[in-house]
Amino acid sequence: MDALRSFLSGPRLAIIGILLAIPFVFFGSSSFGTVFTNYGKVNGLTVSALDVTIAINSVTSRLQQIYGDDFTVESLEEGIFNNLVRNEIVSQKALLYQVKQMNLVNSEDEAKRLIMSEPSFQTDGLFDQNIFEATIRQNGILPNEYIENIQNSSLVNDFLLAISDSSFQIEAELKNQIRLIEQERNIDFFKIDFNALKSNINPSLENALEYYESNQLLFMDDEKRSFNLLSISQDRFKELVEIPEDFIENEYKDYLERINALAERRISHIMVEASNYASKEDAYNALLSIQNKIGNDLTFEEAAEQFSEDLISADQQGDLGFSSGDSFPPEFEDALDSMSVGSLSEIIELEESLHIIKFTEQNKETPKSKESMSKQFVSDLLEAESYALMLDLRDEIEDLLLSGFSVEAIANEFNLEFSVSNKTSYEDFEIYDDPAIRDFLYGIDFPSDFAEIFELDDRVLVASVSEVVAPSVLPFDQVTDDVFERLRIDQANLDLVDLTNDLVAAINDDTFVLDNSNVLQDSFTSVKRGSSLFPANVLNEIFSSSIDSVQNIRAFNSDIYVFKVTKITEPSDDFISSIITDYDNFSSTTSLVKLNLIIEKEINSRIRDNIKNLNI
Repeated sequence: MDALRSFLSGPRLAIIGILLAIPFVFFGSSSFGTVFTNYGKVNGLTVSALDVTIAINSVTSRLQQIYGDDFTVESLEEGIFNNLVRNEIVSQKALLYQVKQMNLVNSEDEAKRLIMSEPSFQTDGLFDQNIFEATIRQNGILPNEYIENIQNSSLVNDFLLAISDSSFQIEAELKNQIRLIEQERNIDFFKIDFNALKSNINPSLENALEYYESNQLLFMDDEKRSFNLLSISQDRFKELVEIPEDFIENEYKDYLERINALAERRISHIMVEASNYASKEDAYNALLSIQNKIGNDLTFEEAAEQFSEDLISADQQGDLGFSSGDSFPPEFEDALDSMSVGSLSEIIELEESLHIIKFTEQNKETPKSKESMSKQFVSDLLEAESYALMLDLRDEIEDLLLSGFSVEAIANEFNLEFSVSNKTSYEDFEIYDDPAIRDFLYGIDFPSDFAEIFELDDRVLVASVSEVVAPSVLPFDQVTDDVFERLRIDQANLDLVDLTNDLVAAINDDTFVLDNSNVLQDSFTSVKRGSSLFPANVLNEIFSSSIDSVQNIRAFNSDIYVFKVTKITEPSDDFISSIITDYDNFSSTTSLVKLNLIIEKEINSRIRDNIKNLNI
């Protein structure tokens, strides 16, 4: 667990696994599904379902680096994975917030070019719009949402790269680091199997009863509470909402305008650079000659590959990607307005170049009929207006709470019904599925006459504690198994101390003969830092120990390792020189980590977040 916390509590570097690192798309892992769409904000930036999915996959990827590909989230203690994902979201959003505060920008076109260059979205080396859309829509993501995410990730990445470029590492420092990393060690060790040791302990009933009487605080039931509850659902306000006249007509008009605004057009071009010719007229004639060949001797794509002087796009058969109306030069956009898909333009003159463009593809949503959209328009209106009405009532309730009104008094004020729940413990509470509600209720101060209010996505909850039943000692027959298990653990820990001391002395005794089935004796040679032969915290201790020094350490599963490093082998200078190029990325990342620690400390000092509904 220490290794896990150490690895994941460090800075989240956007440089690692970017630019197009949306893991469920490129790495094949599954996306995260949830009924929630509102996850709160970090420094005013909205947290989306896509942000949650990326964070889940990013954290899972790092955990697999620690524990191997067989790692599953279920193997972690309850709540740890949820906290790791939350921290990942906060860190990445905080970085993005910092970048935006610095007024750094990155164009949508650049994000699209990055996407188009991703092999996962290509067929025969060319970007395939159908594969792109099918892949991301399969994971519940809209194209524009995906593009915006790439744009933001690229922006953060550029920011961190700029910082990393300001730091460097000399070759001698890198070689010293490689010498430490590639070091090998020979180990003599004993391993005490804690579970095996514990299972061989069989306490008597008399000992168990004595343990129970002496440690009754360990065997108490949980505090139980009942609550005064007033739950106000958003749904009750929907019948109060009035549909304005001409509402559907106006909404449908706005809907069509949004579709047109989001429409994208894709083009290819053939370009000649005016400066490459004696005059602009000569450049025009050169392009005219190419134009005359198209459709006779060559296809447009072949002509772009052979003659276009834009060498970057020529390799892509002249492809310039998509524009939503403002990415291409105005002359291109104007020409496209009178073109259809597949058609070619006349020669277009810009200040320093001349072009022929081909309208290759249009990405425009097919609008649904007004009749089919009417239900959604009304639903959206009811949702927005009923939520606003619920918040208005919440504000009135808060005023009453400040005046000392009880839950019952507030219910009477608004002619609402309240209830008193049965007495239950925190673990057994089942009235609401949302863990956040349970945390809220059992966090209310008691004794207190004041009610408290809790706002959810679709309801407001007003509550106070009605009654508290203090914890009491459970009868022995209800905790018998727990008593025996605790007694075994305590006895096993006592036995561990004596056994560990014996093995520390025995590891240097060549005449020692092991006679304990709970202990493994072995030796490993040429153990490296990344070895899977030992738990991570044990391996760290091995590589922190001096030669012939006897050490003992407890692993995360409670096994005890008693070990001695018998030999340390340093890599030769020739070997280091032969692999130093493999450490190029390591060198830049090491410098970046040092700088990012400083950046993260500064950024995290100003984080404001209200992340919610993150129940993984």
